[in-house]
Amino acid sequence: MRVIVLICFLIVCSSILVASGRSIVRSITINGNHVLSQQQLVDAMSSKLSKPFSIEYLTRDLESLRQQYHSQGYYFAEVQIGSIRYSSDSELVDIVLDVHEGDPTDIGKITIRGNTALTSDEILKHFETHVGGFVEPNVLEGDIDRLISTYEGLGYPFAAVAIQNISLLEQARLNSESVGGQASPQQLLVELSINEGSKVEINEIRVVGNKATKEKVILREIRMTLPETFNQQKVDKIASRLNRLNIFSHVREPELYMNSRGGGLLITVEEGNTNTFDGVVGYVPGLGQGGEGTITGLVNVSMRNLFGTARKFHVRWQRDDRHSQEIGVQYVEPWVLSYPVNLSGSFFQRQQDTTYVKRSYEFRADLLVTESFSMGGVFSHENIIPSSQTITQSVFNSRTITLGVEIQYDTRNDVLSPTSGVHYRSDYRYGNKNIYSSSSRINVQRTGVDVDVFVQPIQRQVVALGLHGRQIISSKIELGDLYRFGGTNTLRGYRENQFLGSRIAWTDVEYRFLLARRSFFYGFFDTGYYFFPSDDAKGIPSTQRLKYGYGVGIRLETALGNLGVSFALGEGDPFSQAKLHFGLINEF
Repeated sequence: MRVIVLICFLIVCSSILVASGRSIVRSITINGNHVLSQQQLVDAMSSKLSKPFSIEYLTRDLESLRQQYHSQGYYFAEVQIGSIRYSSDSELVDIVLDVHEGDPTDIGKITIRGNTALTSDEILKHFETHVGGFVEPNVLEGDIDRLISTYEGLGYPFAAVAIQNISLLEQARLNSESVGGQASPQQLLVELSINEGSKVEINEIRVVGNKATKEKVILREIRMTLPETFNQQKVDKIASRLNRLNIFSHVREPELYMNSRGGGLLITVEEGNTNTFDGVVGYVPGLGQGGEGTITGLVNVSMRNLFGTARKFHVRWQRDDRHSQEIGVQYVEPWVLSYPVNLSGSFFQRQQDTTYVKRSYEFRADLLVTESFSMGGVFSHENIIPSSQTITQSVFNSRTITLGVEIQYDTRNDVLSPTSGVHYRSDYRYGNKNIYSSSSRINVQRTGVDVDVFVQPIQRQVVALGLHGRQIISSKIELGDLYRFGGTNTLRGYRENQFLGSRIAWTDVEYRFLLARRSFFYGFFDTGYYFFPSDDAKGIPSTQRLKYGYGVGIRLETALGNLGVSFALGEGDPFSQAKLHFGLINEF
């Protein structure tokens, strides 16, 4: 008899499967539902009207509807297939589901066993699942995950938490524990079992894969003092801290191992090329008919791991036009006297056509508060030397000394091509300007802010948003004091450093389509604002403008390096006035 029943069942299932390949759902009827409406239940189903019927989808729908009831406190609700009826030609199918909601079942008691490091009250006060509430599987799983993370933070990396039992409380116990002998008709008992494992203390750290980089450089970035109680949250930050040095091509997640004395961490790194050559060549069409175009350029050379100690040396050169160029040099000494303090010094010089030379020296100290946040102090000495060939004097021979503070916050997951994170920087500087031809001293204040946000809304697509601003406040502002912007790194679609202002701001929006880890195609839209102060002595009124630029570009990781090409247009520019920029980032 059982064999006959089994054969009939298989025949029915086979006919359903065959029909489901070509049948269309004509109707879905749900009987027995009161707490949830038919529309709420149908919306939670994968099976839809006028769509192909699938017995596999319908089976999943039954579980999905049960979960809908569980989230409302009807833990013992049942949903079953009432009938599946096909039209005479099997092209249409009518689905009937039967629901038995039962009574609501809230949580009457939660018991925890096996916990010694934490009391049950300490555990339950952080749970979203609570007595009087309902058992929601996703919420309960989240509570368990957070509890395991808490144990890992206390030094128990092998802690495990399991749901031992979810069942009805005995009616007698309910009556005895309830006030006045009255209790809910149905309540649940939730039992959790905890295996804490042993508490682990890290007493050694092994580093493998470092060939040029000294081991002490890696260990100091980890920021662990041995022996130290295991903390999973701290261990999880190790890879990002080392990646932020920008000297490793890959850092594996640390591995925990046990030895006779306790525990240890194995850190595996792969060293990358720590020297970078970044070159950009641009072509700016001439103004008007027959105007001669200009080749512009930008070169950055960075050495980020001198002598394997993470010392840094940077050289920068930029040419805006035939007569204007600038050069900068910077050196960074990290972790002075083994403290998280970086000292750096830099030199910068700009030759502004035949008008003047601007030369500055800067010294700074940065305290690395965390792997993402730093704050520092800055001392700056600046000289402006007017050209002897200048007929009309637009700048004076002067010296400006300023002191300032700066903070930075950086959570980007990659320096060259981030897909998530924020980079924030702001600074404030105050000082005096001394014009040699005059005995007066002029107060100077400078402020600056940079914010870059990277979001990945869809897989392999990134939105990059940037907001930047600069301002100088002084009773006498000369040409050499003004900020310059425009071009490749600020407002694209315009010549390099085309605009001047005592107050400037610009935004950049990019939508990137990732082709590989550091290769992407993108479109961009930039806006920029500048305010040029008035000069009453020369009869020059103040000016302010709002500009925009837009275009497309591509950056490709090649054997030669990271190659970039962008095509940009400024406000009102015809196609013939487009700005082309070619860039190459080569690591050697």
